[in-house]
Parts: sequence; structure tokens; C-alpha cells
Amino acid sequence: MRKFINVVIIPNVPFSKLRVILYKAIGYKIGKKVFIGMKCYLDDMDPSKIIIEDNVTISYGVYFACHGINQKHTHILIKKGAYIGMRATIISGKNGIVIGENSIIGAGSLVNKSVEDNVLVAGVPIKKLKRVKKYE
Repeated sequence: MRKFINVVIIPNVPFSKLRVILYKAIGYKIGKKVFIGMKCYLDDMDPSKIIIEDNVTISYGVYFACHGINQKHTHILIKKGAYIGMRATIISGKNGIVIGENSIIGAGSLVNKSVEDNVLVAGVPIKKLKRVKKYE
């Protein structure tokens, strides 16, 4: 039932606040003032492994994967103020990843390693493009 709610229902709810409430209800750890766009997929094998801190923006169609072949379930931590662009893919790998505070992930990027605080990254796989200030 959780899979159906997570994959079919929640991504199609037209209101972000309601999407966040529903994600929290099935076990994701989500902070305050978080925006999650429509058509996102949050890996539901172990919802407690995805932690989204306060003031995070996740654009339309972002995918999160916390497990894979020959891989245990690992964490994805998105720190305060991070922005993830449309259609980015976040994969935790064998050790988990952290997306740093106030960092920006470019649209369509593949995040396969941790991102430090206050940087703009983009590409497939991601490369650091520059340092950024909060809300640049």
C-alpha cells in the first residue's frame, strides 16, 4: 500500500503542502518550509533514510534512490536551504550522500557524491561550478 501511495498518489497531488504531509505520514523525515514539486520519486524501500531539512526546494520530477544492486540502504541528507533543480537524480551509493546547506543542484544533474555547503553543481555526473551565497 505504501508503494502505491508513494508512487501513484503523492507525486500527482497538486498542492506541495499536502504532498509534504503525505510524505511525512509514510515515514520520510521532512523539515519546515519545504517545497517538493510534482512527479518526484522518493525511494520508499526505507523512507527514514531520506532526510530533508528546513527551507529546502525540490523542483519538479526529481528522483531519489537509496538502494541498488549489491548495495545496502544508505542515507540521503539534504541540508537547510538547498535547492534541487528539475529532473535531477540523486543516488546515495554505498556510503550515502549529503547535499550541503544552501547548495544548488542544476536541473537534469546526476548527484552521485556528496555536495559541500554553498556551492552550485551541475552535470552528469555533477561537477562543482562555483561557490554561492545564500539565496544567490
